[in-house]
Amino acid sequence: MKKLKSLLLLLFLVLLPFQARGEPVATQIFDSSGRGIAHLRGTEPKAEIPLREIPRALQCAVIAMEDARFYSHVGIDLKGTLRALFTDIAQRKKAEGGSTITQQVARNLYLNPEKSFARKANEALIALKLERTYSKDQILELYLNRIYWGHGAYGIEGASRTYFGKSCRALTIPESALLAGLIQSPENYSPFKSRKTALRRQHLVLNRLAELGYLKKDEAERYKRVPLHFSLKPGESFRAPYFTSWLVAQLSARLGKEAVQRGKLKIWTTLDLALQEEAEKLIKNLVKKEGRVHHFDQAALVAIDPRNGFIRAMVGGFDFEKSQFNRATMALRQGGSTFKPFIYLTAFSQGLSPEATCSDLPVPYSLGNGKKWTPRNFKNERDGILSYRQALEKSNNVIAIKLLNQVGVGEAIDTAHKLGLDTPFAPNLSFGLGACEVRPLDLASAYGVLANGGMRVEPSAVMRVEDAEGRILEEKKNSGHQVFDSRSVATLNQVLEGVVERGTGKGARIGRVAAGKTGTTDDSRDAWFVGYTPQLVAVLWVGNDKNSPMRGDATGGKICAPTWAKFMKLALKKEPPLPFPTPTPAPTPLPSESPPPPFAP
Repeated sequence: MKKLKSLLLLLFLVLLPFQARGEPVATQIFDSSGRGIAHLRGTEPKAEIPLREIPRALQCAVIAMEDARFYSHVGIDLKGTLRALFTDIAQRKKAEGGSTITQQVARNLYLNPEKSFARKANEALIALKLERTYSKDQILELYLNRIYWGHGAYGIEGASRTYFGKSCRALTIPESALLAGLIQSPENYSPFKSRKTALRRQHLVLNRLAELGYLKKDEAERYKRVPLHFSLKPGESFRAPYFTSWLVAQLSARLGKEAVQRGKLKIWTTLDLALQEEAEKLIKNLVKKEGRVHHFDQAALVAIDPRNGFIRAMVGGFDFEKSQFNRATMALRQGGSTFKPFIYLTAFSQGLSPEATCSDLPVPYSLGNGKKWTPRNFKNERDGILSYRQALEKSNNVIAIKLLNQVGVGEAIDTAHKLGLDTPFAPNLSFGLGACEVRPLDLASAYGVLANGGMRVEPSAVMRVEDAEGRILEEKKNSGHQVFDSRSVATLNQVLEGVVERGTGKGARIGRVAAGKTGTTDDSRDAWFVGYTPQLVAVLWVGNDKNSPMRGDATGGKICAPTWAKFMKLALKKEPPLPFPTPTPAPTPLPSESPPPPFAP
């Protein structure tokens, strides 16, 4: 009975009049005020380009790569299918596709993308009917105008404007070869992801064109040397590229790639586009000016409203066109002294007074393998006896490690985890100097707990998502939960205010209540400033992708803090100054209770 039903279904599909699935349409992305950020283009009627207006070079390049026997088969290429099957068997994996251009049109227009023998059979039958209904040129025109080319572009006109910023009618032979090379895996072969990979595919296409006689070999070699000029950003209205790319990836994982790219969604984000554009300018100026002096080539910035977790700005690198790796969300870098507040918060929760004192005389610690480690201060300087408040303001290494050894490494790591850092940390004393890795976005979220009086709110990039009919698919109503005692957090906030007013973060003063911490790793491979007010937390990192050392006293206080201050002044210019949250009063102990033992410095 099941076989009979399947047979009837196949016959029905063959006899069914053609009616393509609905046109893919655009998804729109807005900032928190409704300003447009990105338009993920679909194939709209105005983007349909007649085949006669599509360059012959592009047509040949696509046929060469996707279906060299296109004009000679009947919709199914048995020779090509068998060749692909034998290749798959020989390599014991799916290494080569066997679908003709006509079969791809059938799949894209009429079938779901599921992989099954039934779908392949349906695909073949529909391809045969397509060949009886339409001419080869009509099928090729359908194909070029409907397939997905990456970065939200459907159809050759959208692809041409996405990658080269011009109509497909003006494409050159080298540009056509590059686009033809994308079809098999547009996101993986995208020049916005890797120029080298995209050009390698382009060379493969040019070689194939020469092999099939469309080009002479010397012509193909000459075209390989022609420089290509890509659009600055993937999409005509693709703003805030690091944020938008990350957002689309996050939503695609939750809602499905098809829905995000083709579902005519309306996505309202948490981004403040005006602030974002200022952040992008500041990062470019920082890398151009200070990077030249101190030998670093990258920087990242992320800003979060700690009260609701909304991401207000995100810059993942110096130049999105050259590198799409988002250092704000993906780069794991050593945090340096930005980890010291986790030690002090642990100690304050155990009863330590910021006014208690400690000497920074270096002492050795056993590493457990017969070796010893003696922490030193920056440039081996000595400060003598300091209060813990002064020690954190000066970012004293020796006292931080002494304190960590006393409160317990495990307890300090537990504090970091409570604040939201989910990276696994090695349980050793080097944790106190940030010799462990963290993402800028995660660090901003953790410091947001301090700005919010001990309450953690998960970071979010989305305010609301609606489908084409106006139904709400997602709506964020971020509520936090208390993860740390507000009194201990208030004590730490007071001390970190001193870091900005008198300590290593003096360059971050902005004329209102602000707290923060500098961070610099060994050989100045990373420099940080993490700072916050009650309304906004911002993290700024600079360094090199190759993790090479910077030069010339490249510290977080010297390089990052001044740019952080410029950003915060812009971000808060319309916000009134606010104090940090007032801690919850301590409960009055019952008469029978004895007070807790004092912290032993």
